[in-house]
Amino acid sequence: MKNGWRIIISIVLIAILLGGVCLGVGIITGAEMDRVYSVLDKQYNLTALYKYVTEDLVTEFQRVGLLR
Repeated sequence: MKNGWRIIISIVLIAILLGGVCLGVGIITGAEMDRVYSVLDKQYNLTALYKYVTEDLVTEFQRVGLLR
């Protein structure tokens, strides 16, 4: 089982690295960051995710006592 998790984590890290490289190449070649963000937000709903993490989760962690 430990070997299986190592493979899964490796695949995830490679995917994150590849995404970072693609974003970096896009920036180097002159991509507009507003357009990149709007496409990512449309695809993955980043604004709602950001709002959920900053408002709902942080508030809940503060209520439970995990954050101050």
